[in-house]
Amino acid sequence: MVAVADLRRSCAEAAAEKYEISSCHENDEDLLKDPHIEAVVLAVPAGVRTSISCTALECGKHVLLEKPAATSAAEIEKMMALRRDRVVACCSCRYAFAGHAQVAAQSVAQGLLGEIRVVRIRVLRAASNPAGDPPPWRQSMSLNGGGILVNWGCYDLDYMMQVTGWQLKPKEVMAHWWPVAEKMSAFVAAGSDADSHYTAFVQCEDDVVISMERGEFSSSQSDMAWQIIGTDASLCLPMRPTNDKKDEVILNQFRPGDGVVSESIWTEADACLEDDVIHDFARAIRDGSPPKTSLERALVIQKITDAIYASAKSDRSVSVS
Repeated sequence: MVAVADLRRSCAEAAAEKYEISSCHENDEDLLKDPHIEAVVLAVPAGVRTSISCTALECGKHVLLEKPAATSAAEIEKMMALRRDRVVACCSCRYAFAGHAQVAAQSVAQGLLGEIRVVRIRVLRAASNPAGDPPPWRQSMSLNGGGILVNWGCYDLDYMMQVTGWQLKPKEVMAHWWPVAEKMSAFVAAGSDADSHYTAFVQCEDDVVISMERGEFSSSQSDMAWQIIGTDASLCLPMRPTNDKKDEVILNQFRPGDGVVSESIWTEADACLEDDVIHDFARAIRDGSPPKTSLERALVIQKITDAIYASAKSDRSVSVS
């Protein structure tokens, strides 16, 4: 690591001292013009990140994008046009490096589930007590491109796409979203205008459906489920650690005469990621291999996201194109 940039000079200097970084900058322009820098990690909100990403690509840098990759499919396509031979990787694949994702992907690839029918994502988090000053970007259309959908939906979709081998081809979306409830307004910054709870039905090719729902600061009890349901079997997955100290992948198989039989095919206590996006990014630069989530894959996720917001706005189904 050779340089760090932060608009607050004191933060840049603190990071430089902590990680023994030789150079620090007060703005992105100076950092991106530094000839010693080969690649950049852009950990800033999506609403201001695309312009920096484009400048980085114009300066010939490799780029690792925080999630979501952008605020629209058009922004991702713009980066693709500027990319040339540079590596652009996305952070939305974070959970796909875990052991449970690898085991689940192998199960799907081996055909244990039969024909996939439903990919189900449902995560509701009960409201507790607001902590500190909420960041203004978290539920802001202009600063972040959306709310809980872009903050976590990209992880959900990337994880399930990775597990199913990127075989899901979305066609049509019907969706709705709601802002934070008035009684829970202390959980978000003043002026927040994006989603705190959304639900979506995504029709894919080959008669497959993606069912998605997330809500934060919910009046519901916390509930998490990542499932893939096929004609012969289903998988229950732990994309996020639970309150238990053991994460499991459960394979449920129908056996004539026995009904549905459940089996734990992967277990790990206090599971941690076996790899990470930084190593993946570096390998892609050094070896020429594609990153786990490239701009092409991020574009698929973003097109679903754009269609969800468009459907909620128009109150009708919207094609994913």
